[in-house]
Amino acid sequence: MTHHTTFLVAAMVTCVSMLGAARAHAQASASPGRPGRVDITGVDGITRLPLAGASVRLVSVFDTTRVHDATLDARGRARVDSLPAGPWVLTARHARLDTLGVGSVAVPFTVRAGRGVTVRAAMPSVGTLVARVCGSAATPGTGYLFGTVRQAVRTSALPRAAATGSALPLSAGQVTAQWPDLRVETGRIERTIVTTDVPVGDNGRYVLCGVPTETTVRLRAVSAEGASGVVTFTSSATGIVPRDLVLGRADTVVTTPSGPQPPEDSGLVDIVLRGAGGVRGTVQTVDGRPLANAIVGLSATGLETRTDSAGRFLLAATPTGTWTLAVQALGYAPRQQPVDLVPGDTVAQVVALVRAQVMDTVRVRANAMVRTMLGRNLADFDERRKMGFGRFLAPEDFARAEGGSMLNFLTSRIPGMRTAGTGRRTLVSSRGSISVSQRQCPIRVIFDGMPDAGPLDLDSIDPSLIAAAEYYTPATLPAQFSFGISPCGTLLLWSRW
Repeated sequence: MTHHTTFLVAAMVTCVSMLGAARAHAQASASPGRPGRVDITGVDGITRLPLAGASVRLVSVFDTTRVHDATLDARGRARVDSLPAGPWVLTARHARLDTLGVGSVAVPFTVRAGRGVTVRAAMPSVGTLVARVCGSAATPGTGYLFGTVRQAVRTSALPRAAATGSALPLSAGQVTAQWPDLRVETGRIERTIVTTDVPVGDNGRYVLCGVPTETTVRLRAVSAEGASGVVTFTSSATGIVPRDLVLGRADTVVTTPSGPQPPEDSGLVDIVLRGAGGVRGTVQTVDGRPLANAIVGLSATGLETRTDSAGRFLLAATPTGTWTLAVQALGYAPRQQPVDLVPGDTVAQVVALVRAQVMDTVRVRANAMVRTMLGRNLADFDERRKMGFGRFLAPEDFARAEGGSMLNFLTSRIPGMRTAGTGRRTLVSSRGSISVSQRQCPIRVIFDGMPDAGPLDLDSIDPSLIAAAEYYTPATLPAQFSFGISPCGTLLLWSRW
């Protein structure tokens, strides 16, 4: 937060200094004369495209009550005629500036009697922005996350525009981000999960530097007033990502499964997260056709439903705050998107799914680097196996399972694990302390050390392609894999390739 605050303060000080210096110069050399003309151009320093639609304001240094407003056209241009001679300051605002956390740009200029002047309002480049915001924390190939943390305070008495309420006070909470990191060191590839915490600062603002471009990021905000869910998204190509977070509440609801239960399920309970929020919407294709029978859920809450014949869905009595809406349908790539849920309101969402690309069978030959990475993964696997806190399946176990069912293979060898569902089966824990919808407790799967981005179809994986597996209860899970929520157990899979 320090670098971002310093950047904003420095920008304001610079603008005030411009006005002061211009005023002093003008008072020393001012002379009345005919008005002049100003031609304005606005350019995005990142895309090199015009800042079409930008709002510009011209303020006289002599008399700050003298103001001229204009809007840049499709070419990023505007003209202001008959502007009194003297020093002026131009400020420009644009949605593009807001998405980068810039706010506005300020440019001083002078109008000379009876003459024209061209003023160029250019948005800073990515490198300049990252350097100014992050300072010494700026590194090549990284950017920053920024946003505001608010509390979900909407009630029926408040207008919809006020749904997210007011920002948090100074240092009232913390934002945690995680992303995968891949490094090549001394001839081997190291995979880790980077975890970074930053405090929530003045007016609920936060800035988190060092975020790689185009990578999967998991974000969560916590304070004494509440917490958000875990929000999963992909950082932009610029590495500069705006993401506001809403804190909410979640009530734990415990129920006992109805009907006869298998002996191994005795004592099993269902626990889902509930609250005063709600989300409804439509799942459709990119060309607008509704998708029926798509699965829609809020990640880590246990709340799940299916769309009807018109592609519509409704999740009622959900926790409040920012959560991840996860959608999947047969033949389409799964989709995750953040959703802000507030008390007393049902938020509307439209989710468009892209048809999955089906590729022909590809035969892969591992190179030396990949084999080195596999060796490193198995070495770490052996170290954890020696400690004896989990359940372990070694390469020789998987070598004998070629062509079989992955789920059947796992459940036959790991106690406390079984399958649930018809059609596409899922892996659940029969001994977990928490269970979710459909009276099951889904096991989280981490593939090659990376957190799962969505439900993984284990039955589509040939066991012979897996080198090793580890299964841990919540109490025995190693710290390096404890990111996110895993109340039902965690399965680690390590591929041969």
